[in-house]
Amino acid sequence: MIKLPKQWSQVTLEQFIEFSGIDREQGAYHYNSEALSILADEPIEVIEDLDVDELAELIAEAKWCTSEPSHRYKHEVIGMKFKPFNKLTFYEYIDLDYYFSNNYITNLDKVCAICYRQSRVNEWGDEVLEPYEFDCTLRADKFLDLPITDVYGIVHEFLKYRDTFLKNYENLFSGDLDEDLTDEERREMDPEEVKEIEKEKSLAKWSWEQTIYGLTKGDITKSDKVGALPLIYVFNVLSMKKELDI
Repeated sequence: MIKLPKQWSQVTLEQFIEFSGIDREQGAYHYNSEALSILADEPIEVIEDLDVDELAELIAEAKWCTSEPSHRYKHEVIGMKFKPFNKLTFYEYIDLDYYFSNNYITNLDKVCAICYRQSRVNEWGDEVLEPYEFDCTLRADKFLDLPITDVYGIVHEFLKYRDTFLKNYENLFSGDLDEDLTDEERREMDPEEVKEIEKEKSLAKWSWEQTIYGLTKGDITKSDKVGALPLIYVFNVLSMKKELDI
């Protein structure tokens, strides 16, 4: 007998990542079969062997998964504590921005590895979180068995934080250069304009590296020291440098 979870709290992070990656363009039958296989933790062959009525019944039973998981999240999981986004270091933000830009759902295990940290009480009785001196891709597996409802809310928390951060420092970021110029746009523009846009796109591609290079004055051996600095401090310095033209 196939047993399905009855709510998102019974679905693991690993299952949710797999579920979110189903190709919807292959049709309803493929999507429903894959979804049921993942949610029930059954081989796809078992689902495909079901008759039409059994399949329809299971699809109706899993109707709850058409809604989004809760936006809440736990501040402590597997003995690790959530690091507030307003305390992020420069490198932590860069990595989070990378994973969110590339697909924050499929990378949610890595996102969790960055956001949750081991902690200890120091000699003065203050709780301190471990520094970002580990490979988040190697630690990510620790989070795969967690219920998705334990961590899904950090997605929306970071998106809100990043939106506010980008607005606060919008003078330091380039405009939207994601789309390439069409052939028609190129023909209508002056060659020098096209060259300038292509240059800006190239700069945008390497924006983080360029920022680090500038802050270290070309001494890349100091990159890790810059990366460990508080994000807000780094951008306040960048704002000062731009405003004073220094």
